[in-house]
Amino acid sequence: MRIRRQEANAPRTTRSRARRLTRWLAVGVVPAAVLALSTPAHAGVLVFSNGFEGSQLDKWDHLTGDDARAGFEVNTATAHWGQNNGWLYARQGWAREGTWAALNGISWNSTCAARIYVWPQNGVQFALRVWDANGNKLGETVPWLNANSAYQAVDTPAWSPRGNTNVFVEAVISSYDGTSRTVRIDDLAVQCTTDS
Repeated sequence: MRIRRQEANAPRTTRSRARRLTRWLAVGVVPAAVLALSTPAHAGVLVFSNGFEGSQLDKWDHLTGDDARAGFEVNTATAHWGQNNGWLYARQGWAREGTWAALNGISWNSTCAARIYVWPQNGVQFALRVWDANGNKLGETVPWLNANSAYQAVDTPAWSPRGNTNVFVEAVISSYDGTSRTVRIDDLAVQCTTDS
């Protein structure tokens, strides 16, 4: 009987070890992914991130015009990292998703950059913009993205927070020629550095 019990417990022990290893790897991979976040033109300290996970999903809002739509995908295996992501669609109109990013501890003379991962389902003009609370644009990039089979990073050039402790970061697409355009978005991050 003792041998049978050990045999019966062996798979559970193996499963338990595998779960612990998986948790340990997940804990180690997330910080490694955060440390890897730096643009060639601007490396800094990560001050904000939102990957649509858990309560982070509630921090995003979305607006659309004309026939465009925006929303979230939860547990659909379409995320860049984690379980959830956002999406934008437009054929005759515009769609945007945005969230407030807290820049806690950032000084007046800091420079920052925003990054989001985008998976274009077809060719699209994509905009990543950063605004202050008064509606002043602090940073922007508007690249043309070709259809791709995977996520790609889109970074703003460096911008100054100008003393703002909160900024609004938005992802925007539009289409007015009747062509359907769709992107998935995930893993927004803002990193800042203090210039000397």
